[in-house]
Amino acid sequence: MQRARVVACLLVAASASPPVSSLAALQAAGIEPGSSDEGWNGPRALQLIRRAQEARAYAYADSSLRSFYAEAQGHVYFLGEFRGEREVIRADQLALDVRWQAPDRAVQLIVGRRHEIRLPTDVRYHIDHLALVLDNFGDRIRIGDGDEVSDVLHPAAPASHETYEFRLADSLEIRIRDRTARVFELEVRPVDVRVPGVVGSVFVDRASGAIARMRLTFTKTAYVDRAIVGIVLDLRSAFWDGRYWLPAVQDLEITRSISWFEFPIETVIRTRLEVLDYRLNEEPGVRLGPGQRVATMPAHHLEQFDEWRAPLYDGPIGASDRSDTELEAALRGARDLVRQRGLFGGRRLQLALPDASSGLRARRGEGLSLGAGAAYRIDERARLSLWGGWATNAERVGASAALDIETDAWTFRLEGKLRSLEDVGFDAAAGVVKTLGYLFEGDDYQDSYLSSGGRFSVARASGSTRFELGASIFGHRPMELVVEDVLLSGGGLRPVRPIDAGELVSVDGAMELRLGRALGAEWSLDLDLEAATSTLGDFGFGRAAGRVRAVREGFDAEWAWSSDLTVGISSGEIPAQRLFLLGGRGTLPGYEFRPWGGDRLALLRGEASRSVWSPWIRIRAQAAVGWAGIGDVGRDAGTRFGVVETGGGRASAGLGLALFYDLLRIDVVNGLRSDDPTIRDGWTLLMSLSPILWNVL
Repeated sequence: MQRARVVACLLVAASASPPVSSLAALQAAGIEPGSSDEGWNGPRALQLIRRAQEARAYAYADSSLRSFYAEAQGHVYFLGEFRGEREVIRADQLALDVRWQAPDRAVQLIVGRRHEIRLPTDVRYHIDHLALVLDNFGDRIRIGDGDEVSDVLHPAAPASHETYEFRLADSLEIRIRDRTARVFELEVRPVDVRVPGVVGSVFVDRASGAIARMRLTFTKTAYVDRAIVGIVLDLRSAFWDGRYWLPAVQDLEITRSISWFEFPIETVIRTRLEVLDYRLNEEPGVRLGPGQRVATMPAHHLEQFDEWRAPLYDGPIGASDRSDTELEAALRGARDLVRQRGLFGGRRLQLALPDASSGLRARRGEGLSLGAGAAYRIDERARLSLWGGWATNAERVGASAALDIETDAWTFRLEGKLRSLEDVGFDAAAGVVKTLGYLFEGDDYQDSYLSSGGRFSVARASGSTRFELGASIFGHRPMELVVEDVLLSGGGLRPVRPIDAGELVSVDGAMELRLGRALGAEWSLDLDLEAATSTLGDFGFGRAAGRVRAVREGFDAEWAWSSDLTVGISSGEIPAQRLFLLGGRGTLPGYEFRPWGGDRLALLRGEASRSVWSPWIRIRAQAAVGWAGIGDVGRDAGTRFGVVETGGGRASAGLGLALFYDLLRIDVVNGLRSDDPTIRDGWTLLMSLSPILWNVL
């Protein structure tokens, strides 16, 4: 019953009662209407914040609360964000015993803790990341023991109205059995965004002036650590015994990147602590010393704790979690309140690379290529990125530029490319593996061509769905070999296949849909559509590809598996660079690289792995079945490009090892159907990297 009562109070944004007229509610609360001005620092808003200031002078706004004991549990996740894809690096789970005595004495004791490290890390958390905020921080907010945020004025501290502006946003009712609590939302922002401060919302109880919730982020100047991109905090309280607002759920997200260099890797600390039960005003067995302390039991005692209320991976891991909605809402609201100024940490101008291979790579049609870039944040929602490179053997310049603009609902992108290196088929390997393949085997595992032009796109993410629409015009040019042999092995190189030169004018669309969980796995659907016409050639075509994917991460089990089904179809007459290609790395390992292709494709792949010595060794098994067909749509393109249809299904299977946190993979794979003497197949040794590294290396 106690747990149900906490959940019922979790409040404010999900109240069972509809919003109440702010004017009527204020009058019912005894707050004078004052001026008709409802803007910033209106009289009603100032009266409410003064009431909150007065209430904070007393512990939990009620002197009858002498003490409490609470049990809390929570999760702390250290995540890596690799070009928008989040992966768990370390997962922790905590159990806390919390004892508080009036007026401000508290001890929080960590009595249980367990963790799992999934990627190499030496991260150490500040102690306040592992504890509840019991008093809404006091008059000065500190996070990370002052290393992340230090001495930022609390929005309800004495005289805070001299530093902050307040605006009455809404009022809501929370019904609990036969009682009703009415809460007012006050939006808050600094008078001067150049001063360290908070931005967001404070929810004030009309009867007591207690703060029922704080949903805040910070101005850029509040961050002590220059590597911090942003911190979002959501403290939610529950209404206990019809009298006390006490901590219920605490969410915190801290995002970091390299302060001077923009690269598609960020780290995120996400914590959620939840109070499971309270015991109020019990006679304490011992009198606590002054102040608030956090301590931990010895390691062997922490390991013996077995009263976990949830699995290790049941907290705020990724985008499907409820806390994302809350924290994203806080961030969107804060952007509006400060008009996009001074909210995000980090430098405005940074060196930048889209990925490691854009700085240094080797390819058959370029030889050695060197590149560098920069990124400039125009304001909180607009960003300009530039890149330029030089292909030494081909003696050719390449460049790209992109302008990204975000609104609350939409993301707009305008990009231009000059001699950009593109690949005809599905991506087959990480960039660094392609470079090593070029140097040691004479094959960079791609069929490249050059693209120059521009594209405009608009994208939107809503809940479990993201979609994007774009329009572009690009000129495509073939490449040719620029070196005669491989630099390290001395062997020959695989020839560069010809594409169809010309300008393509196209519209395209993409959709990503998270389907939810079934059969123990997370399911997703991706769709890509393109309709194009050539301004110089005779190509007018439509092309569609879809992929259904299921992934079981194996967080709390030794087995992990994944499977995906890809289907593609084309219409009209396609150029060679829009063929579906099949064979070798990325599709059907165990055969030579991309001997098959066509205007239709079906490919089913699956793999499973099991830990035998965590985290160093996992055993792996994989299998794939694919088919490519050619009709009138792609027959001429297939002839020019040098591929044939599969003539039925082709299959491959293999075994291998995943080493060092599943980052390095070594597989032996065999092509299972070998009835065409012109196509090489057989046992193949493949070395590859985890797919989470593909987009960054």
